[in-house]
Amino acid sequence: MDVRFWGLRGGAPRCGKDTVRYGGNTACVEVRCGSTLIILDAGSGLINLGIALVAQKGEQPLDIHLFLSHTHWDHLLGIPYFQPAYRSPGTLRVYGVAGMDDVLLGLFRGAQAGEYFPVPDGRLMMELVFHELKEVTNVGEAKVSYYYLNHPGLTLGFRIEYQGKSLVYLSDNEPYRATNQSLIQDDEGDRYLARLDREVVQFARTADLLIADASFADDEYALHKGEGLSSAHDALLVGISTQARKLVLCHHLPHHGDDDIDVIVDHCRKRAETLKSKLEILHPSEGDLIHL
Repeated sequence: MDVRFWGLRGGAPRCGKDTVRYGGNTACVEVRCGSTLIILDAGSGLINLGIALVAQKGEQPLDIHLFLSHTHWDHLLGIPYFQPAYRSPGTLRVYGVAGMDDVLLGLFRGAQAGEYFPVPDGRLMMELVFHELKEVTNVGEAKVSYYYLNHPGLTLGFRIEYQGKSLVYLSDNEPYRATNQSLIQDDEGDRYLARLDREVVQFARTADLLIADASFADDEYALHKGEGLSSAHDALLVGISTQARKLVLCHHLPHHGDDDIDVIVDHCRKRAETLKSKLEILHPSEGDLIHL
């Protein structure tokens, strides 16, 4: 399994001199399972992925499997600018929960009609096919499963398993127990919200690579509880609890520049050492590849 990162930010893209090391695009991860191409989310990072695919494949047919965690703009805004959709024959298969197809069709149709940018109507070359997610979706030899996360709107995390390796993607998520203290007083694990947190951990258990929401630095999080996003400390605890091998922090917000991310990642690594965890904490730049 090869994992390439095209966007690890959340909220909105950001470009400038303080984002050149890690990049400024929003959520998009390319996963190669043999010859099968899976894409997780379609933020602005999808634009550069599309450019790379056209450069590699030209006008050869493509069969692409796009899994969408939810329909907030930072996870969709690359779609109207995805070059293979207009230049390559083949099929773009979009997987999501019931009703997501209407949102995506409106986005493509609006783009073609000139509502979002001036692309003449009828230019799509790829066939666009929507699939309502099943408990487990077989994509080539890979298996993709999902679990619901704590974020405004219906939001999913994904788990991909292929040839004995596993990747778990938990962008846009906040621990349930962190935001509902009045509902869980004196609760050590038996009530509903605690069970949900345990089930998220179980879903991500022993992942070879965990990509987890770390939107806020630890000292920022207190001002943002209940917004459906995690602190870096939350991401670390999820990684340790799941016994994941490697952790990538994701969904960095626009006000975090490269130096800010360095501080967050360094703090996480030191805390992991203090907790005597063997978890390896990574922070790839856009375009970087991790082989599992």
